[in-house]
Amino acid sequence: MKKFVQLVVMILLIIGVGFLLKEWSEVILYTAAILIELAGMAVAIRLIFWDKRGTSSKVAWIAVIFVLPILGYFIYLFFGRNPQSRIFHYHQINEAHKITTKIRALEKTHNTNAAPDLSKRIAHLTDIQAVNGNELKLLTNGDETFKAIIESLKQAKNHIHIQYYIYRADAIGTEIRDLLIDKLNEGVEVRFMYDAWGCAKLHESFLKPLEEAGAEIQAFDPIRSIWIARTANLRNHRKLIVIDGQIGFTGGLNIGEEYRSNTPDFVVWRDTHIKINGPAILELQESFLVDWVYMKNCAEAADSFINEAGVKQYLSPKTRGSEWAQIVYGGPYDKENGVRDAILDLIESAKESVWIASPYFVPDEEALAVLRRVSMSGIDVRVIIPGKGDRAISFHGSNAYIETMLEAGTKMYAYRDDSFIHAKLILVDGERGAVGTANFDVRSFRLNHELMVFLYETDSAIKKMLVDFEADFKASKLYQIEDIKQKSWYTKMKENLSSLLSPIL
Repeated sequence: MKKFVQLVVMILLIIGVGFLLKEWSEVILYTAAILIELAGMAVAIRLIFWDKRGTSSKVAWIAVIFVLPILGYFIYLFFGRNPQSRIFHYHQINEAHKITTKIRALEKTHNTNAAPDLSKRIAHLTDIQAVNGNELKLLTNGDETFKAIIESLKQAKNHIHIQYYIYRADAIGTEIRDLLIDKLNEGVEVRFMYDAWGCAKLHESFLKPLEEAGAEIQAFDPIRSIWIARTANLRNHRKLIVIDGQIGFTGGLNIGEEYRSNTPDFVVWRDTHIKINGPAILELQESFLVDWVYMKNCAEAADSFINEAGVKQYLSPKTRGSEWAQIVYGGPYDKENGVRDAILDLIESAKESVWIASPYFVPDEEALAVLRRVSMSGIDVRVIIPGKGDRAISFHGSNAYIETMLEAGTKMYAYRDDSFIHAKLILVDGERGAVGTANFDVRSFRLNHELMVFLYETDSAIKKMLVDFEADFKASKLYQIEDIKQKSWYTKMKENLSSLLSPIL
């Protein structure tokens, strides 16, 4: 009887909706259209008068909303909200503050007084000091990087902190997971964090053996409801490992077979990572722990790391060398764009040359202006971007900037068109540079959580970066202005449309 009543009600509802659509369809359509337009106007007014993001980003979002009235509005609702408007729980703020306060105090116990002048400027911007006493090793491509990571993981005695934007359940992913399980069985603490969006294909069944062995596992900003889907556009793009508070890794490589050039899409996956021994590990550890207590979101989440035993266990790196390093991390919830601003300070310090490698070259207005001005000032500016992309919009968006950079005097290079360059590198005057997770694009500058290692007076790492750049230039094609003029109208249209969307990519 109950099912019969439900069926009758459903039939009556269908008939009622059909009648309304038949008799009042025009009114309903007009009303819906007016409401959608009003909603679009309300969003546009909010963007113009109250939103503090850049003008190009505002224009891009307004264009999306009015070109795609219904779809555009919902895309903005869930992906376009200004991250500065997000409200955090008290514990997320308080526990992170405990971590940063403790580590910044520990930094001062290391040699920071004689830091290079540029690092002092960046420290004013970011409140993160450069520290001396490090041993740094630049790692080129997957084979060298994963070999170094695996060797160091095997040496772990106390703890392993591991965080990746992408972690694949393939051969290298399984090998590292099983190694972590072995270390857990030896009594080593393992904390494993991954980005919920970047690792959307990483199933619980893959992580279950790790959890059963005793690892603590956190997914960064998982999307559990439609309402918090707005965080989907604000991802944690960092890749880092800290071992016993003494050895660290960060850079461009995620965990996956493509980073060993073992997939059919590209002949070579060109990438760069860096291994760190020494006091700079403090900031690498800080970045991980701040994200960790943010996801734990509970009282006293930081206490075990910063009490007397915790400081000795997690925050006591030893001096390993004589090289300076400054690790700058930041994200969309910060008041200032610390990673981007530090990169621009590095570029503006150039006296002879600025060499950049980035898989996605989609700069915001300020970054583009700085790079063009430096180039027009007679500095040798060179930029390597992929000759073949892994994502159409980003690839065409990058190509849209080639002409304006050539006109400014920049040498633009396309990496070999059967391979992909994923390294995030900057080398200035052949003496100082940066390597890390941030691309030279709007997403890394404004939307992602990123991390960069700034290098000063580091003979080994800088020399290796110089050698790698020279090899990459040889493997790349130098663009000429004639190449751009000969592009078809269809290609130019794709690039211009991608460029229009670049502020929200």
